[in-house]
Amino acid sequence: MHIQGGLILLKEYLESLPEAEKKVARFILENPEDFIRLSITEVAKKCSSSVAAVVRLCKRLGIDGFKELKIRITWDLSKGKETKPSIKIEPGLSVAEISKSIIYNNRIILDAILNIIDVKKFETATERIFKADRIDIYGVGASGVVAMDLYQKLLRIGMKCSYSADMQLQITSACGLDSNDCAIAISYSGETPSVVKAINEAKVSGAYTISITRFGTNKVSEIADLNLYVPFVEPILREGAMTSRISQLIIIDILFSILASRHPESFLASLNRTAEVLKPEIR
Repeated sequence: MHIQGGLILLKEYLESLPEAEKKVARFILENPEDFIRLSITEVAKKCSSSVAAVVRLCKRLGIDGFKELKIRITWDLSKGKETKPSIKIEPGLSVAEISKSIIYNNRIILDAILNIIDVKKFETATERIFKADRIDIYGVGASGVVAMDLYQKLLRIGMKCSYSADMQLQITSACGLDSNDCAIAISYSGETPSVVKAINEAKVSGAYTISITRFGTNKVSEIADLNLYVPFVEPILREGAMTSRISQLIIIDILFSILASRHPESFLASLNRTAEVLKPEIR
C-alpha cells in the first residue's frame, strides 16, 4: 500500500479545482507549516473561503477528512528531514548546546504529535484494550523500553497483559491468542522482523491488532487492524532513538490516561493498592 502525500495531491488537482477549493489548496501549498497548526475554521478564514469548501476539497482528493489531510501534509514536511538526524552528535559540543538541541527537538515532536492525533482511533484502541481478555505487547530495542512502560502501566491497573524482552517468546505468545484478545506492536521503523512476525501471528490467531509506529507505509502498519502513528521526524538509521522513543512514550501515556479516565471504577482500586504496596520499595 502506497500513501500519497497531501502536497503532491494538491499540486495534481490544483488547476482543475473550483475557485473556492482552489483558494484553500493554494493556501496550503504556500503555507504547509501554518496549515497543520490550524483548525478547519481557521483555514477557511485564512484563505477567504468556507469550511464547506475545505471539506469538499478533502473529498475531491479522495482523503478521509480534514484530519487525514493534516496527517499527510505533516508526513510530507517530515520526509524532508528524514535523512538528517534530529539531534546531531558532534565532538566538542557544549553541555548547553546539547541540552538546547534535545529540548528543542522534543518540543517539535510534541507539536507534531498533536497535529496528527486521530481521536476516533484512540477511542477505538482504548476500548479494544479495555475489553480484551488478554493483551500482548511486542517491541525490541528502544521500542522494547516503550513496550515495558506500557506493560507496567497496564499491570498497575489490573489488566491481564504479557510482555517479554525475548523476541522468540513474543512470537510464541502471539500464537496463543484468540479473538477475545488484543495485541500491540511497537516499532518506530515498522520493519523490525521479530515484531512483524509477532503481530502477524497475533492476527492469524484472531486477535485485534494495534500498532504504534511511524506514519507512512511499513510492514507493521500494513498488518495491524488499527494504527496509532508517530511523526516521521527521525531517520531510521540514527545514532540512537531519541525523539522517536519520546513520541512513542507520549502515545502510551495518552492511551493509559484515556483508559483511566473512561473506566475509573475499574482501575482505581488496583492503582491505589499497587501504590500502597510499592510505597516501601520506592526510596
